[in-house]
Amino acid sequence: MDHMELFNQIGTGNLGSLYLLHGPEEFTKEEALNQMIGKLGFGAYTELNYQIIDGAESTVDEIIAASETLPFLSERRLVAVKNYNGLSGNKSDNEDTMKKYLQRVPESTCLVFLQKGTADKKRIVYKAIQKYGEIVEFPRLNQKDLVKWTRKRFRLHNKQISNIDLDYMLQQLGNNLLDIKNEVDKLAAYTGTENQISREAIDKLFIPSLEFTVFQFIDAVSEKQKGRALYQMDVLLEQGQSILGIISLIGRQLKIMLLCKSYEDMGYDLNQIKNNLTGEPHKIHPYSVQKGRQQSRNFAIEELRHLLDQCVELDYGIKNGKVKDRIGLETLVIKMCRKDTVV
Repeated sequence: MDHMELFNQIGTGNLGSLYLLHGPEEFTKEEALNQMIGKLGFGAYTELNYQIIDGAESTVDEIIAASETLPFLSERRLVAVKNYNGLSGNKSDNEDTMKKYLQRVPESTCLVFLQKGTADKKRIVYKAIQKYGEIVEFPRLNQKDLVKWTRKRFRLHNKQISNIDLDYMLQQLGNNLLDIKNEVDKLAAYTGTENQISREAIDKLFIPSLEFTVFQFIDAVSEKQKGRALYQMDVLLEQGQSILGIISLIGRQLKIMLLCKSYEDMGYDLNQIKNNLTGEPHKIHPYSVQKGRQQSRNFAIEELRHLLDQCVELDYGIKNGKVKDRIGLETLVIKMCRKDTVV
């Protein structure tokens, strides 16, 4: 069952007795659990019919005892076991006992295992839930769904935002829904009675993400603006990024630029390039493709290959003590900003 099927099932109120909620998207996972609680309608007796168990600290006997407890003035109760050791890389006590119990969870209980991150699919408890219940994975949203989700959050505040500014905002935030929700709430509060979210408001409230700062840095490099590029390099270092990390980020962006340049030289337009690079095997963010295409315009394809080789050599030289890291990075940036060819 995927996460959207689960939300549809919650809407019908036809909940089963056994679930595992796992995957990288924590906000939607918690939202699903909260909707389950709301749909079961405990009302004034929520504290008696909803129980949270720390799966890393509790024993199997304690989990089973909670699951076997009868609901109080309600048809059902919900037991949420968070981060159960038997679903992670850690060894848990009595996993065989838990496996056997999962065959007979009472209909009066909705037993939900909620795991931070992705569960270990090789564990016997995972396989038992797969056989006797429902496993629901919560992946990060793709760009299309992320835009829809964020726009819906804005509508809850009676706010509008242009497509361009929404893309600009999401590029700074990444794809963590909790981060996006918090920033949408901040923007809604900041703009007050204004209906439209402006670029100015975004710039005032947001601290750019590391990836966004990298785009600004590569923009300066691609425009051959040495002073601005060195300044953005310092910003990255102030954000806590290591020099080797910056070299890796430069290398990643050079690869994107090289891919975009190669497709453009073959006559592909922007949409065709996006179609080729946003899916398997590259999975590059559409905005990254757009920026990479723009940034590659001031470089020859041979120059991009040469600079990528320079990144690899610099990384090797720093790790082997042959090059001082700060001097090596500054030298690379200056080479990239030369207005004549560096090949």
